[in-house]
Amino acid sequence: MKKKLIGLALIVGAAAAAAKLVAAKKTEWQGLTEAEARQKVEQGIPSRVPEEKRAEVADKVVTKMRERGVLREEAAEPVPDAEGEDSEAAPEDDAAETDTPDESSEEDQPSA
Repeated sequence: MKKKLIGLALIVGAAAAAAKLVAAKKTEWQGLTEAEARQKVEQGIPSRVPEEKRAEVADKVVTKMRERGVLREEAAEPVPDAEGEDSEAAPEDDAAETDTPDESSEEDQPSA
């Protein structure tokens, strides 16, 4: 009976570790651009594989990732522009300022 429980505990532990590893890999690949994903795939393929085959594999992987919606669009990246950076920074600062008073007011209400 003890052997079965130990075996079950090992199986559950292995499944939990595998789930944690898959979640970590998923977050690692989430939000990459197409170019970044291609580069990462090609780096993972051994150097003895011909360049033509590496590109073919990278194309297939990137296509599947695009279908699943894992990749972010390359145009979504902010363009390095002095006006664009200032205009984008202002809404983020305004949002941060509005969050702070709301949080403090919520904290004040329960204590009153």
